[in-house]
Amino acid sequence: MQPQIKDLYQKFKESSGISTDSRTIKKDNIFFCLSGDNFDGNDYAENALNKGASLCVIDNPEFAKKSEKFLLVEDSLDTLQELAKYHRDKLNIPIVGITGSNGKTTTKNLLEVALSVKYNVYATEGNFNNHIGVPLSILKINNSHEIGIIEMGASSVGEIAELCQIAKPSCGLITNISKAHIKGFKSFEGVVRGKSELFDYLNKNNGQIIINNYDSTLVNFIKRFDNPILIEGDKSNIDVKISKSKDGLKLFEPNIFFMVKNLNSGLYEEKKSKLFGRYNFENILMAISAAKFFKIDELESADKICIWNMPSNNRSQVIKVAGSNIILDAYNANPQSMKNAIESVQNFSDNDKVFILGDMNELGDISKHEHSEVGKLTSKLKLSECFFVGDKMEDAYKMNKNSRWFKTYDEMHDSIAKLRFQNVDVLVKGSRSLRLERIQTTLKRILT
Repeated sequence: MQPQIKDLYQKFKESSGISTDSRTIKKDNIFFCLSGDNFDGNDYAENALNKGASLCVIDNPEFAKKSEKFLLVEDSLDTLQELAKYHRDKLNIPIVGITGSNGKTTTKNLLEVALSVKYNVYATEGNFNNHIGVPLSILKINNSHEIGIIEMGASSVGEIAELCQIAKPSCGLITNISKAHIKGFKSFEGVVRGKSELFDYLNKNNGQIIINNYDSTLVNFIKRFDNPILIEGDKSNIDVKISKSKDGLKLFEPNIFFMVKNLNSGLYEEKKSKLFGRYNFENILMAISAAKFFKIDELESADKICIWNMPSNNRSQVIKVAGSNIILDAYNANPQSMKNAIESVQNFSDNDKVFILGDMNELGDISKHEHSEVGKLTSKLKLSECFFVGDKMEDAYKMNKNSRWFKTYDEMHDSIAKLRFQNVDVLVKGSRSLRLERIQTTLKRILT
């Protein structure tokens, strides 16, 4: 531990919290001057003081004499992380760590809702899940909180291990493992190794591991650990299953119907969530299972989950327009989440389908193959229209000649704006950089 941390921690306890953004400084915040590739955070220190910061943590010696409220450290980010570790050690509460390729934020939100039946919960806000977001999240936990949920994201091997050293989770789950961030992880095996660092930490520190045994990759982890909790089957701590219709087909679109066993009566009770997409059933199971580990009955957590609405954050968001539906899933995209969204929208309703699909980023050497696979998949479907947008999606277009391809968002927008649709389900899916959510205003106009 840095020698300054103990003194800094006392100042933290007397402050109104931590800030890393001078634009949103609150009175008596401690401002950490974090630098990026194109900016020096130290340049904003004086502005932060003028806005009411009680202290600025700087790492540029040239600024040290400008104010007695500047604390010079060797590295501001390292100091932020060390402060968070020190604070975590003072917290006598369990923390659930959540990582995975898809569904981290949704599972975090569901678990927060489920645990709120019994506890005062702190959960990662937004997706503050990286080397800066995790320490900031830890430092927001106070003595009133009884349990914490920390989301952990990563794009390379070793990052989850570092985040575990900060958050020190006592329980954890990996939502799934798929071909996401391949560029950073170098290979799918790298993704597996990187995500499993959460389980490795829990295993070494006597934490509770919860395994999504619906995921074919995670199934291989079961034998590595002594007493993992599975979300389905004999080693599960809950009895929850997907509902089935009279003809044996699963009823999961547009909402998820599932059955929860009442341990008092021995009978199953049907529940209906407001979530869209079959893939979200696994997220529901993980939340109910983790809540059960913390002594919350599955019926109680299921009831809470079923009144929860997905926030308007471009994740599996359903927007109804006249007789049509816009399924906005434009927060991010990787091969598995793209396939999940396509399959779910196919089963959403009897409406005709229109797909607007954008690039899947950070796939490295497998990018061409995976975009081609999207083209092959869509070529087999009966679609009114299929629009691909972005440089990488040209490979999808080459596999589906019934589609249209646009290099840029603006080109695609101008083409779509001239069209009219009625009674269709429109899937909008792509990586964050494309900001495909911008198309919704135009879609609302041409669907009415």
